[in-house]
Amino acid sequence: MQCARCQGLSIKEPFDKRGHWWWRCYNCGDRVDRSILLNRAEQEAAESDRAAAMQRDLKEWSTWLAKLPAAAI
Repeated sequence: MQCARCQGLSIKEPFDKRGHWWWRCYNCGDRVDRSILLNRAEQEAAESDRAAAMQRDLKEWSTWLAKLPAAAI
């Protein structure tokens, strides 16, 4: 796996006796586990949804403005 921070090599490393593990970057030491990856994915999805909604709103406004007579603008 590649580190999101420095694009270095990440290795799988156990961190407790119950079998849990995380990815630790060999270069910068950044550690990422399952919950961090899930949270990042949720944030990226929410940002994508916000961007799509903004584009949709801009398109609706431009369509509405195009329907107005030239004298009204």
